[in-house]
Parts: sequence; C-alpha cells; structure tokens
Amino acid sequence: MLRFRASLLAATAAVIAMPAAGQEQQDATGLGDIIVTAQKREENLQDVPIAITAMTSDFVQSRDMTSIDRVSGLVPNVKIETNGPSTTSSVITIRGGVQVNVALFYEPSAGLYVDGVYIAKSQGSLFDIADIERVEVLRGPQGTLYGRNTLSGAINVITRKPSGELGGRAEVSYGNYDYRRAKASLDLPQFGIFSAKLSGQIARRDGFVDNVAQTAGTGSGDDFWNYDSRSGLFQLRAEPAETLTLDYSFDISVNDQRPRYSQLVGYTPGGIFDPASPAYAFGGAIFPIDQFVQPRERSSEGRADAPLRDYAKSWGHGLTASLDLGGAELKSITAYRKLRAEDAGDLDGTALPVAQTARLSRYRSFSQELQVTGQTDALSYVFGLYYFDDKGFTLNPQSFFGGSMAFDSRYGFTTEAYAAYSQLDYRLTDQLTLTGGLRYTHEKKTVERFFQVLGAMPVTLIDAPAGTVPAKKFNNVSPTAVVAWEPSSNINLYAKYARGYRSGGFNGETTSVADIYTPYKAENITSYELGLKSRLLDDRIQLNVAVFSNKHSNMQIAVFRAEGSAETSIDNAGGARVKGLEIEAVARPARDLTVRANLGVLDTKYTRYIDAGVDVADNRAFQYVPKTTASAGFDWTVWRGGDMELDLNGDIQFVSRYFTFPFPLRPGPGESNAYNTRSPGRTLVDMRAVLRGIPLGRTEADLTLWGRNLLNENDPLSYIDFGSSFGGLTVAYFPEPRTFGATLGVKF
Repeated sequence: MLRFRASLLAATAAVIAMPAAGQEQQDATGLGDIIVTAQKREENLQDVPIAITAMTSDFVQSRDMTSIDRVSGLVPNVKIETNGPSTTSSVITIRGGVQVNVALFYEPSAGLYVDGVYIAKSQGSLFDIADIERVEVLRGPQGTLYGRNTLSGAINVITRKPSGELGGRAEVSYGNYDYRRAKASLDLPQFGIFSAKLSGQIARRDGFVDNVAQTAGTGSGDDFWNYDSRSGLFQLRAEPAETLTLDYSFDISVNDQRPRYSQLVGYTPGGIFDPASPAYAFGGAIFPIDQFVQPRERSSEGRADAPLRDYAKSWGHGLTASLDLGGAELKSITAYRKLRAEDAGDLDGTALPVAQTARLSRYRSFSQELQVTGQTDALSYVFGLYYFDDKGFTLNPQSFFGGSMAFDSRYGFTTEAYAAYSQLDYRLTDQLTLTGGLRYTHEKKTVERFFQVLGAMPVTLIDAPAGTVPAKKFNNVSPTAVVAWEPSSNINLYAKYARGYRSGGFNGETTSVADIYTPYKAENITSYELGLKSRLLDDRIQLNVAVFSNKHSNMQIAVFRAEGSAETSIDNAGGARVKGLEIEAVARPARDLTVRANLGVLDTKYTRYIDAGVDVADNRAFQYVPKTTASAGFDWTVWRGGDMELDLNGDIQFVSRYFTFPFPLRPGPGESNAYNTRSPGRTLVDMRAVLRGIPLGRTEADLTLWGRNLLNENDPLSYIDFGSSFGGLTVAYFPEPRTFGATLGVKF
C-alpha cells in the first residue's frame, strides 16, 4: 500500500512539473473550461468555491458510464458499492458519511439527483441511464442548496437533452460470461416548437457464480449474480416562446436477475457451528454449516436451497420549465417517481435451510421545486422553495433453521417535507467574493409496523397500523458561508463553513414495541473547509486541493443485531470527528494526451459512542470508511491516419482496507469482532482501446476493446456477521471478476 501511495504521488508530481510548451501549442494543449450547475446556475468548475469533481461527456462515454457505481474510485474520498447480495441498491460513502442499510425507511447520507430530481432511497438507486452528458460529484455537506440527506455530499447526473437535429448512435457489445448489450439513442428533427430524443439499452450476462446445489424445487440451476437489465429514456423539449423552455422526460429501468452469492467464510469458534464445541449438538449437528465454509476469496461455485431474485423496476416523470425574465431565470422542477423492488435469497450460502429472507417493496415520491436565479454587476443570487412527499411499504418474510424460527415482518412509512432556501454571492472586489446561504426545512414522518413470530401458535409482538404511532416532526436550519479570493485569474482560494443534516425517523425493522414509538434523532454535521483551485503552465495543468474537518453530532449508526430476526436499527450513538485531505490533478502535456490523478485521505474518530449507557468511543470501528482512496488515469490518442484514430484510456483505482460494521475493536464475551468483517481493500485496473472513424458506407463506426478488473481482484467488498445468536455465521460479497469484450458503435 505504501509503495502504491508513493508511486501515485510521484506520478502526480511528475505531471505537475512538466515543462511548458511553446505559445503556439497553448490552444491545442489547454484543458479548456468545464461548465457545471452545482450551485443551481451555470459556472466554470474552477470558479466554484466548493470541492466538486465534474466528469464531462467525453469522459463519461470513454468509461462507458451508465450508472453511478462507475464513479466509484475515480473521485477522492468517494466510494460507491452495491449492498450485500443486492446489485440494484447502493452504498455511497463520501468523506466518511455513509448509510449501509438500504431498507426504504432509512435515509442516505449523500443525495442523488438526475436532472435536478431527487432519487430519495438507496434501494433501487443503481439503474441504467443510456445517455449521460455529465456527472458532478459534490463533496461535503450541501444542506443549503440541496437540503436534507446531503450530509456528506451530492451526486448530480445530467442527461443529454434533445438537439432538434436528426442524428444518433447505436452500438452492440459482447464479452465474456456471454455478456450482450444493445444501446442506442435517436435525436429527432425539430417539428414546430418540439424536439424529441429517445435512448435506451438492453443488457444481459450469465452469472459469475454457478449454483451447484441439487435440491429439487428450490433455486437449483439458477446461477448467482447474473445481469438482465432494460432501460429507456424519452425526452421532449418544447419552446413555445423565445423566453420559455419546457423539458419533459420519462425514464424507466428494469432489472430482473439473481443476487450476489452470499459466500460462507466462517463462524465463531466455540459456537453452535464449531464441531469442536459442545454447543455443536444444538445447531451444527442438524445444520452442518462447517462443511460449506470457503476461503475468503471469490468462488466460482455456490449453493442455494431457496429461490433467488434481485428485481427492481423504477420509473418516473419529470417536467422542468425555465422562464427567462431578463437578468433572472425562473425554474420549476416537478417530478413523480415509483419503485417496485423484490429481493429474495439464501443468506447462508449453503444447501441447508439456515437463513432465507425476502423484501417485497413498493415506493413512490413526488417533489416540486421553484427556483429564481439571477445576477447583477456584483451580486449573484438563488432563491428557492421545495416540497417533497413519499410513501413506502415492505413485506419482509424471514425463515431460519429450517423454519423453526420464522417471522412475518412488515413495515411502512410516509414523509412530508417543506423547505425554503437562498444563497447570495457578492463580489466585493474583482478578487474577493463573499457567499452566504440559508435553508429552513420542516418535515413530518410516520411509521407502521407489524411483527409476528410464526409457528403452531403465532405470537404477535408488534401490531402498529398506520396512524397509531404518533407522527414525528423535524426542523432544521442549514447555513453556508464562503470567502473566495482570486489573487490571479488562474488561482482560486476559498474558506468554507457549512452545516447539513440527515433526517431522523423510526426504526421500522425493530422487534421492540418501545422502539417503534421512540424515533431516532436527525444527524447534524458542521464542516470547515479550505480549498485551492488552480491552473498552471498556460492552462495545461489543473490542480485542486481541499482540506476539511467535519464534526458529526447525533451520528446515526446502522447496527445489525440479528437477535432472533435479521434486524438492523439506527442508533444515535453520539459524535464523531472526520478530518481529510483531497488532491486532484489533471494535465494535458500534449494535444493527444491527458493524464489524471487524485488522492483522498481520511482520519476518523468517534468523540462519543454510547452503547448500553457506556461510552465506547475508543472501541468501535467506522464502517465503510477507507483511510485512503486514490486513482490515476490517462486518455491518449496513439495514432491518427486520415479520418481515423486510435485512442487508449485506462484507470487504476486503489481503496485501502475498511470495516464493514461498527463492531468492537476489542470484543468482549458474546460480541462480534470488527476485524472479522474488515475488507482488505483493493486495486482495480480498467483499460479500453478505441479505433474511431472506420468507414462504413455513408457513415462511420468505432470499435472498442475493453477490460475491467484486469488484475482479477477477488478479496471481499463487504460481509455480514450474523452475531452470536446465529453462531457467528459470516458471509462475504466480492467485486466482479475480470471481464472483457468488444463494442461496435455507429453514428448517424
């Protein structure tokens, strides 16, 4: 790991130290401007006084990004992974902020937006978008302009809008594991005041892990971790007047596949699954789990004794109206979204009926936002009003130890939120700008819960229908203050203070009557940040640096208890301090070569962690937070000949080790050990070669050869430790194996 860090820093230093080219090459080798809308208006990336990474259209296409998980590892202190066995739910970690439980009633710590529309839940958030124009990753709390649940940051996905000119692109791909994909976009010519665009893709792949179980009538023959996705996007733009633009969109994504394999990698010595333990007679003798334990590296074979499913269908309507008021713009963003998600599987990774669960979820949300943005000679401003409501319900049947422990678990919730916000940027001088912002949010949450122990004589432990648990109201004020100083046109220094929060709520999975009536508090963060944005050597190098210190209070910790049922609860454990450093460097030493490198370092510490009335701050792990993330990459045009060219690009991503659960670092009797579920981290290498401009009749084609995870990293991404109630049964989940293939694309 130290060698990797040293090599990366040396490469970054070499990039920064490249000699200047002659003046005649400045235009050919300059990096150019990147326009972002992170602050609700169009701005040059280097002028925005916040830590933000923008991935342009060319970069998105060259890395074949169709969902947000492709961003992971390319941005400092940002990690995006799938959740356990589900491949359609995300775990987003930004600057140490994370929410690992994707149950619908829990709130994420990072906000995800598509064309300004909030994607509110982690479950079902990994869906394909066939025609992405730009991705913006904002690091640090965004409580003023984005509001609730942007405690750690926000990710903006911007799609390509209709152009009004006839054209498009189609491509087909094939790869190992019988991977097949067809992807296309079609821009229609303008007709009257309307322009329209259609885009979509269909992709399928065989499973990475063969199900070799031979249990009749169950999941036999259904391989784990296959891929079956369909997505589409219809966009219609109307321009009824020179000052008015209406953008309507309908998107849909359907994934109907089988989950990741829950690979059994261990159990607690001396527990019910340990053959050397006297307790073995009470569990292992009936369910000999020990016979199925595998090494902690990805296996190509697995077993299941239950049907396997990982299904998510998400769709939504969006309408954005923009009115030019002359010096100001009025914008309305209206959205309605729905999600249907169903996951079912065998959590113990054996052919024994030890742990089988399912989640059958329905969810819908509505949002309405009004914005006014404008600028005078010295003042830029944003004012906004926001409304959001949602409703969800989940059936969560569970069966353990051959049905001897079975539960009827159901939960539902509603949210209604209102917000008003403003942000003003005032340029005191040509070099000094002051920014102040404020957002007020009011929200109300409700919960319903049913939990029953099944058997010959069912026992209902919780029966709290909708309306019986008093609603909980939350209020928050999130300010922002920034001082930005530009000593020259190529240097931007800033100091930022910001607050953000993540909504409180109810523990919908709880098995305690008292807990369902006791909501957990909202989590708050106070952040201090210093940043440098610079362009050097005739605009051929871009170097951005940020250092920050975040203070969390009422920190929400997802604790997997598995005490009887598979229950996760949110605890307001106390407080934490997270400090960090981020470096991003981009250089274009020649017209045909662009190189990138970034580094993120985190220092985390609980300042207070109350467990059973005792402060255990020095004995708990931070979950899903690596100390170091780093990446380096390049885009190189190797050869040009006539209208053809050969391009190469590649990326190497490094993530240091991290803990999966906030378990004790020094466990006592009956406690899980945090080191048992620590991921060793990974280094991933991706490469692509593209031959462009191949003559094909009246048009041209391009051929791409690609490979991902070329080092075939196979250490675990995450774990589930079922705890002492289940004999310490531990399963692991892994990154995708090495994949490679070819893509043929045609423009028209």
